[in-house]
This record gives sequence, structure tokens and C-alpha cells, in this order.
Amino acid sequence: MTADHLRSLAMYITYALEKAEREQQILQSRTFSDSDSRITIQTQTPRATTGQVSMQDLASSELTTRKIAIRLLGLYADVVCLQGDTNNIAKFSKAVTNKKQPVNNFASQSYQECAGERAIRDKRTCTRLVASASAQCLLADVSADAAQPQIDSEPASILRTVTRFLADVHSRSPEFRDLTVSSNYVQELLFTLYPAVVNSSILDPAAELPSNESSKASEGQNTSIRPSHPSVTKSYVVRQLTTEITPKSLRPELPALRRMSSYILVKTDSQGTQPLPAKLQSPLCLRNPASKVGLVDRSITQEILEIIIAVYTDQVLARKDFLGLGLFMKVPPGVQEHQAFFESFVLQNVITHLGNAIRLDQKLLWEPRVLTNLQRFAGHLGEAVFEGWFIDGAEIVLEFLARILEYIHIPDVYRMKSIRLCDHMIITIQEVLLRVVLLRLSELDEASQPSETAAFMERLVYWQTVIFAAANSQKHFLRLFCYLLYLKLTGPDDRVGMSAANLWRLLMVQKPEETSRTLKGEFTRANAELLQGFEGLTEVDNETFLAWVGDNRKELDAVFSGSLSQSWADFVTAENRNTEEVAKSRISKRKERLKQWASQARARDHIIHRHETSCNHWRSNIYASESIKKQRAAQDQLNNLAFNQSAWTKLKRGLGRPCGLLESPLPSRWQLDQTEGRNRMRVRMILDPNPDPQNYQPKRKESRGPGQRRKSTLGTRRKTLSKARSPTPSLPNASTSASNDFQEATEQNASMESDNGDVGDRDGFEMVGDPHGGGDDFEDKNRKVLRSLHRNDQVEHVHNVSQIIGLEGSEGLLILGKHYLYLLDGLFQRSDAEIVNVSQAPPDERDTYLQMISGREPWERDIGIQRAEQEVRSWRRDEVLSISKRRFLFRDVALEIFFNDGRSYLLTTNRSESRDALYQKLQTTASAASGRVFSMPDEGSWRFDAVQSPANQAQTLGSRFTSVFAQNNANPATRRWVQGEMSNFNYLMHINTMAGRTFNDLTQYPVFPWVLADYTSQELDLTDSRSFRDLTKPMGCQTPERQAEFRDRYQSFAEMGDHNAPPFHYGTHYSTAMIVTSYLIRLQPFVQSYLLLQGGSFDHPDRLFYSIEKAWASASRQNMSDVRELIPEFFYLPEFLLNSNKFDFGERQGAGGTIDKVVLPPWAKGDPKIFIAKHREALESEYVSKNLHHWINLIFGHKQRGESALEATNVFHHLSYRGARDLDKIKDPVERLATIGIIHNFGQTPHQVFQRSHPAREDGKHIPKQIDTMAENLTRLPSAVFEINDQVMSLQYSSKMDRPMCSGPSKINIGPAYDKYLEWGFVDGGIRFYSADTKKLIGLFEHVHVGQLSCVLFADSQTLVTAGNDCVVSVWGVTYTSSSVELQPRGSLFGHRTAINTLAVSRSFRTLLSASEDGQVLLWDLNRLEIMRKLTLRGGPRIKCARIHDINGTIMICRGPNLTLYTLNGDLIINQNVCTEDDIITSCAFYEGSGNDYLKRNLVFTGHRRGVVNVWDVAIRAGRFVLEHLKRMHHLDVVGYNIGSAMTCVLPLAQRVYTGDEDGRVVSSIAPYPS
Repeated sequence: MTADHLRSLAMYITYALEKAEREQQILQSRTFSDSDSRITIQTQTPRATTGQVSMQDLASSELTTRKIAIRLLGLYADVVCLQGDTNNIAKFSKAVTNKKQPVNNFASQSYQECAGERAIRDKRTCTRLVASASAQCLLADVSADAAQPQIDSEPASILRTVTRFLADVHSRSPEFRDLTVSSNYVQELLFTLYPAVVNSSILDPAAELPSNESSKASEGQNTSIRPSHPSVTKSYVVRQLTTEITPKSLRPELPALRRMSSYILVKTDSQGTQPLPAKLQSPLCLRNPASKVGLVDRSITQEILEIIIAVYTDQVLARKDFLGLGLFMKVPPGVQEHQAFFESFVLQNVITHLGNAIRLDQKLLWEPRVLTNLQRFAGHLGEAVFEGWFIDGAEIVLEFLARILEYIHIPDVYRMKSIRLCDHMIITIQEVLLRVVLLRLSELDEASQPSETAAFMERLVYWQTVIFAAANSQKHFLRLFCYLLYLKLTGPDDRVGMSAANLWRLLMVQKPEETSRTLKGEFTRANAELLQGFEGLTEVDNETFLAWVGDNRKELDAVFSGSLSQSWADFVTAENRNTEEVAKSRISKRKERLKQWASQARARDHIIHRHETSCNHWRSNIYASESIKKQRAAQDQLNNLAFNQSAWTKLKRGLGRPCGLLESPLPSRWQLDQTEGRNRMRVRMILDPNPDPQNYQPKRKESRGPGQRRKSTLGTRRKTLSKARSPTPSLPNASTSASNDFQEATEQNASMESDNGDVGDRDGFEMVGDPHGGGDDFEDKNRKVLRSLHRNDQVEHVHNVSQIIGLEGSEGLLILGKHYLYLLDGLFQRSDAEIVNVSQAPPDERDTYLQMISGREPWERDIGIQRAEQEVRSWRRDEVLSISKRRFLFRDVALEIFFNDGRSYLLTTNRSESRDALYQKLQTTASAASGRVFSMPDEGSWRFDAVQSPANQAQTLGSRFTSVFAQNNANPATRRWVQGEMSNFNYLMHINTMAGRTFNDLTQYPVFPWVLADYTSQELDLTDSRSFRDLTKPMGCQTPERQAEFRDRYQSFAEMGDHNAPPFHYGTHYSTAMIVTSYLIRLQPFVQSYLLLQGGSFDHPDRLFYSIEKAWASASRQNMSDVRELIPEFFYLPEFLLNSNKFDFGERQGAGGTIDKVVLPPWAKGDPKIFIAKHREALESEYVSKNLHHWINLIFGHKQRGESALEATNVFHHLSYRGARDLDKIKDPVERLATIGIIHNFGQTPHQVFQRSHPAREDGKHIPKQIDTMAENLTRLPSAVFEINDQVMSLQYSSKMDRPMCSGPSKINIGPAYDKYLEWGFVDGGIRFYSADTKKLIGLFEHVHVGQLSCVLFADSQTLVTAGNDCVVSVWGVTYTSSSVELQPRGSLFGHRTAINTLAVSRSFRTLLSASEDGQVLLWDLNRLEIMRKLTLRGGPRIKCARIHDINGTIMICRGPNLTLYTLNGDLIINQNVCTEDDIITSCAFYEGSGNDYLKRNLVFTGHRRGVVNVWDVAIRAGRFVLEHLKRMHHLDVVGYNIGSAMTCVLPLAQRVYTGDEDGRVVSSIAPYPS
């Protein structure tokens, strides 16, 4: 072994042991308070040294650095101290310490010690070594491991083997049994057993000394002992009592002592002629009202206990001289209550086993040495009972000694010579028995413990022979017993009196002469009748006798208060004096033992301190250098665990989804996806990533259970809901270990960090740099995020942000890479540029406002949640569509980033300056992306237009000058709406976006108006103005009476003249988080936000949103605190009206019934889809179009504030307006928190978009008509547009070339420029890209599937989807250059069992449909590349074609003659046969319009055989959706007859329809304008 190897190993061993010792020092520095003193907890016994391997380490399933270091140290010593070889010693001394001679001496000495130990062959010495080593091994950590053993774990098996070995050695080896007597073997075992029994650590010996001197263990307080064993089911309360009790009557209230016998001597100042109630007093006065100490039945601790019992049994029954148990001197340092409990526990078990052994072999009592030992043992028991160390020991001792005396008093046994020779020993045992009887009888209080007192007296009756036989040798016992019996006889309880009368009768029968002699000495001649009454007890029953005693109570009290009472007082005084002397002697010896232990501990500490002082500098240097190396490896390991956990969770979720290998049989749970389609509609429902059902409870009535209602305040957010929102994924058995390691490492890091900053940093692997100087490089500071980067990408900028999700915020990082943009949760960049977990970030650097709204301080955030919430999302920088400045809590600190995949994120920063800097960096990326969009309008300019806000556009001097004089309709969107080119819904969404309203923040959710007032009619008449709400007035003024009340309220507030609280009309708002969540309470994730506001449970059912009619009535006229408006979902999302996840909302009062789905107006016919369709139709109706600008003025326009708002009765609380208070200028944290609560919960008035009156909408007569209103007028042009002499497979329209693009089989044109095309179907199973102009091959990719391709389409110009006969759908990323095409795999989708024959895609909703030969239809999420759902289709012919409506998400599937329509979320709309006779559908298409307008009719086109194309309208008839035929179009040959070819393609446009057939002809049909 080389010197470098020796040095490296020595460095690691030193580093590992240094780390373990520092952790140990932190644990040992913790203190606990017991009574008024602070006592340091000693986590190990006095014999444990820092070099020992703790049993906690051995039992741990984790391979700690300490265990590795100790094992390596052993191997290291074997190598260095190899016999006959000093080379390694020399290398060690030179390479490690550079001190050759001392190290050689030390190594030589170590070797000699090892050799000496190996040379030992003496059996007795070996036995001692094994016993000592085993006891120390147990002692080290069995206190922790034996209390909670892992029965099936290897460490527990080792412990069990050691204990069984010790038991076997004790039973087989006489030498070992001798060792147990002469050594501290029993003491070691008691030290091991003590923590497991009392469930408390052993104290430092120095800590017990002051408590012994001052008797302040826990004076006047209760000490709770909770043994960690299943058989001990109760918690024992050992109570400290005072020892001075002054009697006020004959029968004072004497405390009942269940755990131990404690007698208190009371002063002898009697009252009148009453007897003196003197009591025995123990030095330790404890009390426990619980039952007897239970037997521990844990396997390991039980075996240790059996070893101790075996040792004591051997000493009593097998050895000649029994010196006593010595428990008082061997019990570990601790609280007196714990020590008494422990001694009682051991004594009880020893007595039980001794009694069993004697009963099994009663001949043991024939031997004098056994009787001698039992006599000494009985004396020790008596002392323990009288001194108070044997809790509840009196009755146990009575039963034990009585059984021994019962056997000895058998005539045949008693006549044995060996017994008669031990007569004085028997007398001693009898004396202890009688003293214990008197002890127990006097302590029982018949007033508070009548049943126990009566039971004990019954036991005395049972043992009458033994007791009265023993009384022959103890003459004074009878007098004392009679005195105590009289006290019980005159007690308040009849049962005790009856038992006492029985004992009196037994005395008169068993001891007539002695009893009469005792009584005659007390009764005078004047009281001779009383004596006769006692002597006549044998002739009367108990009731008569007790009645006689009661009649003569005064005279009897006078008799018994005489010499009998004085005899008892003398006995008590003598016993107390003797007990006190013995106790003082024991305590003195105990102090000496404690001082000895303390001295030994100090000596060990001194040695360790001296060693550490000499090596501290060297070890610190090694630790520092090794820590830096370790931090990198350990951090990588944690990141690997997190990555593997995330990957496994994703894989498991995929396997459990529909069509997965492990598809769950449970009903699927759904949540609303954040992907936005056209007009910013969030329609798509996806599988809930947390499929485990949450136990959401409805609000119960008060009688159903207390404490159900919890107030919703800003400072009381529910952590449980945060966990439910982002639960830690559960791993299977294969990965449980990794998950546990991940969690334990994180939690240990936070725990150590809270105790010691240095250790916390090292455990968390977050050290900033080398302590000796030099900073970390850029890679090390960003080490946590490097794995999240795409290949060949680099970090350019890192920003701390917080993502706002509903009502909560998630802190993380926004990383701007060279090619990608990353959003990472749960990470934070410190001021020194180091990236750490959020839980490790400095609190003063984090976003304090975010913590305020979540109700937690920065350092209180749950670490497990932080880890569970970590998620990485990334986009190419050219996928950034738009960046808009937003406000959060009326602070200019937020940005909303929109991506071209339909998702958006609201991010906040600490300060507005940070927001502006981040905005400038992102704006370049967004500008480039928007420029690309504008250059290719077909690609997705509609999405950019929907999210673009004029306030974020760069303004020139000319544009600013123009805006000063421009009218409100200077906004392009306003002009288009005024001219009728934009639907009302689309315009309202656009205004909400301009006003900063966002789906990502529930406090700033988009606002939509109530448009209808008729929710009771059977049919909705949109031509009647009475069916509509008054849009010129706010919701608070829909009735004159209501308007007058709100104006009076304003006037009342104005008269108060409070300048800090300006007057207002409405104390509530029309848009709050509670309103939004109450509307969407049936959808995830809004239900969790609702519960967050409600404190964890649903509101009372009658206050929930359950009826649209009731909601309108409340908001318009009934409820003065309800002025709510609507949200966009009322006009496009029927799913929010259904309870698809089956939440339990409870039952309404009376006959209201159970709340499930929302009760719809009668004209909706019970169908949410019909309600949404008619509600949207009402929004786009002529009445609303003419009056919508009035509502816009109220919410977003000039009537929002100022005098116009006052005139319109439209003034809200001043804190709902931006600018009312500047949160950053509020210094008082309480006031700031209250203001944030009002802003966050009350509601926020939108940004004022229009300063002047909004223009009204024009009639729109000049707008060109579209085919949705002119489908019946479609006319085929006489000649074909073009012919390709092959089947027409696809038709696409190029706005750049203003003509359709046609392609044949296995070919597709690539938009939006259409300068390239793709072909497939080759033998190699590949695809080829060609230039449209030169026909030159620019991309070749072979074997993209196993077998041939069956379908190919483009989701967008950069996303290619392929499917083949291998049942797999593949998604590819496409990158174009001027002369080449690159194809990168994004993922493969599995779920089909047969070849795939149909694909359809929705670009706006990022949804893919795939259908296979067996009729299975699956919907896929192109953003996450996961399955969304499986559509249920009944048997029938194969699917010929399918389409997804890009505006509303309707799915059309054609099979044979049937046309089936579904919503995007799989709800069936129509299933109708649209063919005649043998005809089938061969192609299909939707007319989608321009996307901004509202289509009065939803047209569906179907192609058939023989050149026929039918036009259908999706209409509502008789309460259901049907297809109504509008037009039949034909392909004709040159003669004018129908052709025999099938129609293969249909392309509807605004004023014409292109159709293609299988012969290659493309024909155009136009709809001429009506004259």
C-alpha cells in the first residue's frame, strides 16, 4: 500500500469521524427542563466512548459515514500494525503525521495490545471479555433500538442473538455466574434496560447530585412516564407529594398510593378524645394513580430483563451469601420518579419469577442457605416498600412472603430439622410480613378507595392463618392491628366496615385469649359492657355489630384514643426514624457512586478534549477539503434521486393511465388544464396528476360535530391542502429506499441547519466555497440546475421568481439559457449566486409578500412539500409568444409569459426594478417570436393577437402624441368590435387581458357580465328585451329599491367624514377569489383553492353555488352583500356545471336534497351543453351587442372611478382600487398584513382601460356574410380548380398564395410557407423532405417506425406526428434551415393494440386524436405527450375519418354511415346516421370561421360516395342536439352527371368550399351574396 493510499484513507476516516462527533456535540448540547432546573441529557451511558460503535448506527438501515469510518479504521489498524512488518508504520508516520517516532511507538503499543488479547486462552478471562464486550455493545444504544426494534431487520437480529448468547452463557457457565456477582455486569444490563422501560434518556451523573441534595426531582409536579411497550397501555403519572400533613379530624383524607407505599407521620395534637391518626413516612413520596406496572413483552428488552432476573434468582436460590439486589446503587442517573418506576418494575418481575421458581420446586425452602437468602431478600423488600422505592409493592410483597410462610408452616415441613434450625430467619420474614400488612392497611383510605381497602382486607382474611401464626412471635402486632381495624370499622364506607367486622370476628375466633387480653387492658370496669359487645361479635351478624358500634361510637373513640393510639404512634415514630436512617445511609452511598461515575466521565472527557485539541487543526483542514469534494458528489446524488423519483413517478402515472399496462380500474379524476385555445378558452380537461381521492368533507351542521367550522384568514393557510395540491409521489417497493433517502437527507439537512448553521450547510451540501480561500466556479454554483438543461445549452441569466397558481405562490428560478427558457420550482439563487433549495435560502432575501399571503414565514415552509413541488419546465426561446407586465397585490412586480403551446405563467419578483430588468431581457426573445408569427399569419397570429396588450408595445413619439387625441376606438381590437368583426366574447376576453386580468391569479380573474335575467321560462326568447339584464347599471342597481339602499349607504358613510375610509356603495366586490372558486367548485384545481379559503371544508350546502337561478336572484335583488358578476366559463365550459369528480357537497336544509351538479334554467332542458350554447348565443345577441359598451364603461371604463362612478352607483371599497395604498410604504407589519388580506381576499378592481366613454357597436350590415348563414346558397363552379391525376388526400389553404394547396397519397405540404413537402411510404419505412420549388431532397430519415407508416400530419410547422402499423404514435420536432431539415424525437405514445389508420389534431388546444383498426380512439396531450382519455365507441365499421374543431374543440368521428360528435372532454353530443342505403362517409370537415367571430350556425361537411357532399347544421331541437341537413352538393362530369368517385377532402372557407375526390379533381363551390 502506497503512502498516498494511506494518506487518503486517513483523511477520509478523520473527516467522517469529525462529522459524526460534531453532530453528536449538537445533540448533546440540547437540554430539557425538569421542574425549575435545567438538566443536560446524556445520550449515551457513562461508559460509552466516542470510539465505540453505537447500536443505533448498527441498527440503522442507512450506511452512515460513521460506520464506514469505523470499519475502515479497523482495517487500517490491521494493515498498519501487521506483525513483522514496520514498513506500513513508517509510511503512515511520514505521509500522514510527519512524526515518525511517536507514531511508531503508538503503533507498536497498539500491536502489542492486540497481540496480548489474541494470546489469551484462559477460559475465565475469555468469559469476562465476552461478557464485558457484549454488555457494552448492548449498553451503547439498546436504549433506543430495543425500545423500537425493527423485528425483521438485521440489526435487531444481531441484538437478539447477543442477548440469547448472554442467557446461554449464564445458564451453562459457573464461571460466568461468578462474574455476574463480582463485576458490574448487572449494572451494565440495568443501564441498558432503563431507557426502554421509562422511555427517557440517562442523565449525566452530575445532574442527579443536586436533585438528591435538594430533593427537587419534580417537587409539586407530575412526571409522566410512557413506557414504549405495547403491553403497558397506560401512561403513568408519578406525583410528588409533600410530607407534612396536619390532621383535622379522626379520619383525615389520606392520599391513596397505588404505585408505592408512602406513610406520613402526623403530629399528635388530638382533638378531644379522638384517636391519633399517625402515619408512616417514606423519604421518597411519590404517587401514581395508575394500575400495576405492566410486563414488557418486547422481544429484545424482554430477553434483557430475563437475563437480569436470572442473575438475581441465581443469587437468591443458588448462592450461599446473598448480599442484596443493590438496585439503589446500580440504577442509572435519572429523575427520582423514573428511578422509582424502574426499581418497582424490576422488583415486581424478580418477585414474580422467584415465586414461580419456588412453587415449581418447593424443596428449595428446605435448604438453610435459601431461607437465609430469602430472609435477607425479604428485609430488602421491606426497606424498599417503606422507603418508597417499590411502587405498589406492599401487596406484592405480602403475596410473596405469605406463600413462603404458608408452605413452611405445614406441620411436616416445619418439623424438618433444616427448617427448625432457621427459626430466627422465619421470624424475620414474619416480621417483614406483619410490618407490610400494617403499612398497607394504614395507607388505604376507605373514603376515597373503598373497593381497594375492602379487597385488601379480604386478602388478609385469605391469609389469616399465616398472619395470625406470625403474630405469635410479634406480640405488639395484635395491639396495632386492633387499632387499625377499629379505624376501618368506624369508617364511612359500609363495605370496609363489613370487612373489618369479619376480621374482628376472625381475631375473636383465632386469637380469643390474646384479643381479650388486649381489649381488657383498654376497657375499665365502667366500660365492661363495651368489652362484652366485642366478645359477643361471634354470636351476632355484621349489621348488628356495626349498629352497636355506631350507637357506642363516642365511648369507643375514648377507649381507643388511649394506650392503643399511643402504641401506634410509638410504632410509627420508631419505623420512621429507622426508615430515615437507612435512607440517609443509602443516599450517602448513592452520592459517592454518582461522584465516582461523574469523575469517570470527566476523566474520559478530559482525555478526549486533550486529544481533540492536539488534532483539531489537522482535522479541520481535512474536513474542509473533504467537505468541498463531498458536497459535489452528495449534491449530484440528491439530484439523481430527485430525477429518478420524478422519472419513475411519470412512468408510473403513464402506466396507470387509460390503455396503460397498469390501467387503474378506479374512476378517473379530472382537472381543468391551463392550455388556452382560441379566444383564450380553457376547455380541455386532463387527468388529475394526483389520482388519490382527497377526503373533502362538506360543512356539517353544528349538531354533527364540534369544531367543524374554521375561519378563513390570511394568516391561517392549511398546510394539508398544500400537500394535497402537490403530494409527494408514492414509490413502489423497488424505489422506496431511494425515496426515503431523498426525504431523510432533506429533512436532516433542515434539522441540522436549524441547530447549527455550519453543520446545516455541510449536510445540505450548500457550502459556498473553500474555507481557505478561492470561490467556486460558475459550474459549481449552478450545479443544481445543470442536469435540467438541454444538451448544448448554457445558462445566461438566473432570476428568482414566484409562480402564482390560483391563491398560492411557488418560489423558483427562471433561467434564460442560450437556446431555451427554464422554469424550475423549489430552487433559489442566493446573493452570492449560489443556487440552493428554497428552504435553505436566507429569509431576508425571499419574497416576504408571497409568504404573507400563504400564511407562513419563509423559514416555516415545509421541506417535504418543497421537494415534492420541484418541477422543471422548458421552452425554446422562440416559443415565447408574448410577455406582459402585470400587477400582483397592486404592486408592479409581475410578468405574465405566454407561450405558443397555449400555456401561460404569472411570475412575480421582489421589486419592480427586478421585474423591469427581467422584462427587458425577455422582450427581445418575445419580439423575435412575434415577428416570426407576423411573417407567417397562418401559423398562430391569432394567439398573439389574443394575448397582446397595447400597454406593452413599444411606443414612439408619434404614437404617444397620437394617443393623446385619439378616441377609445383607436385600439385595433375596439375598432374591429365596433365594426362587428369580433365577437362579444372575444372582445371581452381581450379587454380583460388589457386590464391585467388573468386565469393564473384568482384575485384577478377575468370578469364577464350577467347577460340574461330570464332563468325561469321553458323557452328562452332572445328577441324580448325583458329576457336580458340591464347592462347600463351595475349588479347592485338592477332594481330601483336596491339602488336606493346602496345610495343611502354611501351617504351614511360620507356623513361620517372618515378620511382614512372613503365612502363606498358596495362593501363586497363583483369579482373575488371566493366568487371564482365558488363558481368553479366542481373542478380541480379550483376546489382546493376554495377549501383554502374556507379553512379545509366546504361551506354550508345552502351557501354553495348550486343553482343559476338562485345565484342570479341573490346577485341582482335578494342579497345586499352579493353583487357578483360572471366568469368566462359560463359561455364555453359545460363541465364546470357537472360534478364529474363526485365531490360530497352535503345536503341542503329541508327538502333541498343533495347538491351535485348545478340546477339549470328550464330552457336548458337539463343539459349543460345546451345551457352553454344558448348562453353564448345570448351574449352574442343583438340586444347585448347594442348595450355591452355600457357594462364595459362600468367595469373597465370611465364609470369605474370618479364622479361618473358615483353617479352610476358604482363605488367600491377604496382598497380595491390600485393606488389607494402603497404596500411598500407601510412600515407596520400588522397593518401591512391586514391591507394585503383585504386586497387579496376582498377583490381587486380591474385596471381602467378606457378613460372616455366606450363607443357603441355598429349594426354590422356592411360586414361580408359567411357560409354559416349562406350554406343553402352554395353553388358549384363549372370547372375544376385543378386536377392531380391521383387521389386527393389533403387540402390546405395558403393565404400567402391565396389558393388551396393539394396533395396526393403519402404526401403532405408543409405550411405555412408551403415551400417544402414531405413524402412517406417507402420500402425503408422512412420519410423524406423536399423543396417545393426545386424538388430537391433536403432531409432523409429512415426506419422512423417498425414497419410501414400509415398516417402523417403536422400539428404545427415544427411538430410532426407519425403513426404506423407498429401501433405507435411518434412526435417529432422539426427544425428547418435554408437547405436542410433536422428531425428530433420528442416522444412516443403507446396505447393502441392494432395498426393506426386515422390521425387528427387541434393546434389551438394542442390535442391529438388517433384511431386504430379495432375502432379504439385515443386523445393525446401534445404539451405533455401523455394520454388524455379514451373515447368509448360501440361496435361498428372502422373509422374512416376524424376531425377536431379548432375553435370549440368538438370532435367528429365518422364510421360507415354514422357521424358522431363529442366535446373535447369526451362527452357525447350527437350520434346520427347521415347516409342513405349503402352510402358511407368518406371525408368530413368543420367550418370554423375566422376564430374571432361568432358563428350563428355550426356547420359540418361530410363527403360521400358518388361525388356527394352534404352540409349539416348542429342545431338544438326538442332539448337535444341534432344534425339538420342544409345543402347537398355534387361533383359532376363534363356531361353533367354525378361522378362515381368518392369525396376524399373538404376544405370550407369563409365564402367558398373546396372539395376533392379520389380521381384527383378539386372543385370550388361559392356562396353568392344575396341581392
